[in-house]
Amino acid sequence: MRYWNLLLLAFSILFINCDDKNKDAFFMLHNEIDIARTEVIVISKKQIKEKLPAFDESQILIFKDSLGTEFPYQLDDMDQDGIWDEAALVVNFEALETKRLMIYAFAKAESPQYEKKTDVHFGVGKAKPEASEEQLYTRSYDPRDKDSLFFQMEGPAWENDKVGFRMYFDPRNGIDIFGKTTEEPTLHKQGLTTNYHEKADWGMDILKVGNSLGAGSLAFKHQDSLYRLTGWNGTRFEAITEGPARAIFRMTYLDEFIGDKSYHIVHTITIEKGDWFYKSDVELHGTNDGIELYTGIVNLKENKLKFYNSDEGVDVLYSFGRQSENDDHLGMAIITVQSLTAYLDAPSEGTGITNTYLLNLQEGKNHSFYFMSGWEASDTQFKTIEGFEKLLEQSTKMINSPITIQ
Repeated sequence: MRYWNLLLLAFSILFINCDDKNKDAFFMLHNEIDIARTEVIVISKKQIKEKLPAFDESQILIFKDSLGTEFPYQLDDMDQDGIWDEAALVVNFEALETKRLMIYAFAKAESPQYEKKTDVHFGVGKAKPEASEEQLYTRSYDPRDKDSLFFQMEGPAWENDKVGFRMYFDPRNGIDIFGKTTEEPTLHKQGLTTNYHEKADWGMDILKVGNSLGAGSLAFKHQDSLYRLTGWNGTRFEAITEGPARAIFRMTYLDEFIGDKSYHIVHTITIEKGDWFYKSDVELHGTNDGIELYTGIVNLKENKLKFYNSDEGVDVLYSFGRQSENDDHLGMAIITVQSLTAYLDAPSEGTGITNTYLLNLQEGKNHSFYFMSGWEASDTQFKTIEGFEKLLEQSTKMINSPITIQ
């Protein structure tokens, strides 16, 4: 009995010591707007080690609030060197709420398992219904010319608990929308034995892209000509991360000719839990020479269009109407914090980029924008333009007022 008492005392001391080491390990998180929100908070390994100097890779991390509620998180290797760089956490906030984020490090046992809410999937095979998921894949020219090659969903797909998208992995380089009616990851199961053009219990492909830029794909203007980003001379897909908080992948385009000069272009796409939008970060490498970046929204069905600058200084271009492939309501929007944007209509006919509301993001080597989609079968708030506009307004406020970390 005495032995067990001593053992219990030893464990108690160990727990107290562990608690003492963590008692000052916290961040203060501030939601500075009057909107309840779910946000992904990103904390670097450097920030964590500043709070927990004794932390090393042999330990696991737990994140909680002051009431003991645990936050799902993932560890992301952003530079793909095999060592994680950032922790991405899912945190719910009430309007104007301040939270204390507690950090604990424990001797490594079994790492915590959290439900996956975001996903990047790129399936490649020789023919349906077999395809293997690829984390890194390159192409050149037009892969559709190879009869022995099959891309599940025609290219990479990404999703969260609200909405999904896909990118055509060929010179069309368009972006399409999957409307979802489930919060679970589902796109990895589509395009093999299922017909995603027909509505199912998980959702469906809700957009016709044609020769447009679809749901936020890229083009560049040089002098008086508009060039679609095709990846003809070399395109690399690279999955970066996925999990309970966010999914990220990177598209790299080599020797992309715009006019008579070639450029190296990097397009990084991020989707986070709880959002109705994804984020694009675009880098242009090479002599700028007056190159302007364009993105756009498909315009193939009757809709209402509006372009405005919000009270928060965010530029917004959006359309709304019965423009889904299910003939029900769909709203689409581009949100950018860059100034001096402008929009114009692409022609309805021709061999180039057509049927697109084009947004000019102007010159520059680095650009960021967000593409939002709201389908009425996903949420009844999108049955009306007023409901879509309300969520769009909230989204612009959240984008312009990220959670502050102290």
